[in-house]
Amino acid sequence: MSSLLSISNLRTQFDTDRGAVKAVDGLDLDIEEGQTVGLVGESGSGKSVTALSAMKLVDDPGDVVGGEMTLNDPDLAARLAANHGGAVASYPYDLVAACRELAADLRGDANVGSTPAELRGIAEDLDARDDPNDLASDLREFADRLDDGDDPDEVGAELDHAVADALDGFIFVEDARVVPAPGSDVDSSADPWDVLRDHENGHEHVRLEGARIDLTTAPEHVMRDVRGGEMSMIFQDPMTSLNPALTVGEQIAESLRLHRHGGKKKDTWLNGIREALSRGDTDKEIVQETVDILDEVGIPEPEARLDEYPHEFSGGMRQRVLIAIALACRPKLLVADEPTTALDVTIQAQILDLINDLQDEFGMSVLFITHDLGVVAETCDRVAVMYAGEVVEEGPVDDIFHDPSHPYTYALLESIPREDTERLQPIEGNVPDLIDLPDGCHFAPRCPWAHEECTEGEIPYLQHGPEDVDHRSKCVLEEFDTSEYGAEKGMAAESGTFTGEPLMHVEGLRKYFSRADGWLDRWLADEPQTVKAVDGVDFDIYEGETLGLVGESGCGKSTTGRSILRLLEPTDGRVLYAGEDVAELSDDELRGKRRDMQMIFQDPLSSLDPRQSVGQTIVEPLKIHGLPESDPEVTARADVTVEGIERDAVTVNVADDVDALVNITDGEAVVPVAVTVAGDEVEIDVAKHLDVNTSITRDDGRVTDVHVDVSAGDSKRAKRRNRVTQLLTAVGLEPAQYDRYPHELSGGQRQRVGIARALAVDPDFIVADEPVSALDVSVQAQILNLMEDLQEEFGLTYLFIAHDLSVVRHICDRVAVMYLGKVVETAPTELLFADPKHPYTNALLSSIPDPDPRATNEDRILLEGDVPSPIDPPSGCRFRTRCPEVIPPADLDVDQDVFREVMDLRESVEKRNIPLDAVWEDASAGQPGTVEPAGAQADGGRDADREAFVRELWNREFSTDPSGEVRDVVDHAFDALATEDWDEAADVLAETFESPCEREEPPLEGDEQTVACYLFDGPGE
Repeated sequence: MSSLLSISNLRTQFDTDRGAVKAVDGLDLDIEEGQTVGLVGESGSGKSVTALSAMKLVDDPGDVVGGEMTLNDPDLAARLAANHGGAVASYPYDLVAACRELAADLRGDANVGSTPAELRGIAEDLDARDDPNDLASDLREFADRLDDGDDPDEVGAELDHAVADALDGFIFVEDARVVPAPGSDVDSSADPWDVLRDHENGHEHVRLEGARIDLTTAPEHVMRDVRGGEMSMIFQDPMTSLNPALTVGEQIAESLRLHRHGGKKKDTWLNGIREALSRGDTDKEIVQETVDILDEVGIPEPEARLDEYPHEFSGGMRQRVLIAIALACRPKLLVADEPTTALDVTIQAQILDLINDLQDEFGMSVLFITHDLGVVAETCDRVAVMYAGEVVEEGPVDDIFHDPSHPYTYALLESIPREDTERLQPIEGNVPDLIDLPDGCHFAPRCPWAHEECTEGEIPYLQHGPEDVDHRSKCVLEEFDTSEYGAEKGMAAESGTFTGEPLMHVEGLRKYFSRADGWLDRWLADEPQTVKAVDGVDFDIYEGETLGLVGESGCGKSTTGRSILRLLEPTDGRVLYAGEDVAELSDDELRGKRRDMQMIFQDPLSSLDPRQSVGQTIVEPLKIHGLPESDPEVTARADVTVEGIERDAVTVNVADDVDALVNITDGEAVVPVAVTVAGDEVEIDVAKHLDVNTSITRDDGRVTDVHVDVSAGDSKRAKRRNRVTQLLTAVGLEPAQYDRYPHELSGGQRQRVGIARALAVDPDFIVADEPVSALDVSVQAQILNLMEDLQEEFGLTYLFIAHDLSVVRHICDRVAVMYLGKVVETAPTELLFADPKHPYTNALLSSIPDPDPRATNEDRILLEGDVPSPIDPPSGCRFRTRCPEVIPPADLDVDQDVFREVMDLRESVEKRNIPLDAVWEDASAGQPGTVEPAGAQADGGRDADREAFVRELWNREFSTDPSGEVRDVVDHAFDALATEDWDEAADVLAETFESPCEREEPPLEGDEQTVACYLFDGPGE
């Protein structure tokens, strides 16, 4: 295979007051035709900037300052050459590439060495060919300046500019020839450039050999032809990427107009007004293509959803719309930037399956950017690992996961939560400051195997493994001893069995939200719609336990957590904390109770006040609750150790208030104090968060007496600052970060601040709402280890809300599974993962990406559709509309696959979601001629007979082939739909196919493992 996209020595920088941020620093990457390349690394490593650079979408103050990006697409090159005058460069690509490489070396602090001679050699080559802009003279001048000792960096910058100024085009071609299309009058001996320029659709008759499109120098109006057409991008957040003021159909049609139907206009105000006035007037061909694309990406009933807006779609469906826009013009390269990061495992599995199927169908290449290594293992052919702006390792996906050659790659893989991992191994430290990068290997300051050679000069790429395997690593080590990694880390304690009275008892919890906007809406509406976000939740949490709460987005997890803490007032139910009903507490009592119950929010950047420093953020709850405070019943003493002086010569006084900042054991606060005397020097070692005053007596230079006073602080303000210092240390932050602001911290550091704030009031119970969902695997490992350590140290109890089931399996003792406002299964973690009972739980667990490219996903259960609306949830079991094991009537002999499709049909009929007009049109188009239907009057004069209409419905609604009673009943329903008798069709289907699952809600029953499903406890009569 040949490379479709080639990136060489790419350098993208952002100018700031502190200096240039080297977001991408000398990156090389090739993507071959039909290949999926994964780009992985921690946040800040340059993954997204690389993608934006390739698409030329980097905004100010960013700029691509060096390197080149070429798209090797002869067909596109021919079209661009035909449509844009002066597109073809006079200079050969190899010569231009050589000049750019020399310029990059000079600007990258490389030795001048043989550069002058190489520049003169290129100039001699130019002397023998056409050199319209006299580039050869410039090259000789630069060579002379280097010989004279001029600054290499300055010469390199000027060389870059000279090459850019000399280039008279952005398409490089080795050869061009005319190949007339069948039936055309084009002369095969004609000049290919004349054919391209003068002949209508000339690009169809010309073949450009070795054609490369230089994206680096291509002007913006050319890139608009490339973007959305041959190169498309799926952005991370669909809600910010989709236009809320346009229907999804119009947004897809826009791309089709621009790139496939010749509707591109110049960017003028007049054309903009014309386009705005003509919105919605798309012709039938574009509308049909839009419907087909929506159908390809799995949007149900696409005809009916063309005119809906983004806010009317679920998160998974919005992501599918973004994919539809990206794929509308059948691009050859798809750039997917974190397309599944914010999605649940079930929706993620659907999206990954969709991208794989579409890639197989259209043969496109994919650049897949993510920090989820499980996703990479499942989808990618090759993997490039980025760190601090450069690729540190690249190779086949199997080699990267099973034989990593760079320490950073190995450390990333070791950070992943796995079934057999008791304590996670994070990468110590953070990604370096991209303004002032360390010399040598950028990873060396964090690398456990670093040595002196790693910090000197440029680190070369070394081939790893057999020569016939393209696996390279930017590391001087050919191998490293992985047995040493994490050897000093302890193992987490195993979870025990929790018995006795629960610390938190939740019974029948409900939280409804009215859709009425105000009192007028509530007064005028007969029955204002109510969103049943949480609808009867029961569970217990025991002291010292971590209960995981999992489920898809919209199932009510976060609402449950907030309702428990009364951050949202529950509609109904009981919440008992330590036997006390939280709902009955007054405002003052609730404020006091919040000392015991705290919350860690999902997004630390939005939950932290950007105007408050770290210290101010953590000290705020201390002020609210009058903390820290001392207990007069607690005694304080010092545990003194001495070295270099007699014990009797050391006196230590501990103030009574230190118990405010020191752990209490058996009514006593003990402060360790170490006194070391060496000559006339005295060292006092006391916890950093305590105030220490020392008095030393000397006799002839010899230390004779040492007196130490230890206190929590001489003022309330000092005590609070010391408490904040203690908390910062406890969560792994430096006390020096006290005065920093949230935007100056990394994602992991911000999350640590959120945890420190929650711990400030010494709570016993914490609701952790998706605390690691947006974090890289290494930072995620740090936070999970921290939460486990704090739980062991302070006896904390957690309600851990998450959609990452790998994380839940690692940290939780028990798991409760929620679906559409209800708990459908609870069990100890090990039991739930080994033997899930509820079909929904089984589907969730089967969707977990396995971080092993050798693993298969043959047992994966892909759930169809979205979670139903909580405004009008299904009767009986709420999962029955998507359940792959829905129970058929006892007297009906039907296969499960057939019955699932029958139930989906029932739902579509009851909601009237089948576009009957479109069915009639397709039925008519499928007939050899126009047929006057037998029931023309009843059918509204359709241009197809009922038989064709019914046949088209079967093709649309069923992939199986039912027979017998099932087929007869469905035929009857389809006949009713032919006359638009929706009620008759719904009644016919319900009478025969009513499932036991829809009659009555299954109760949550069981002992150690509770489940709400009639597969395990049949419905009552």
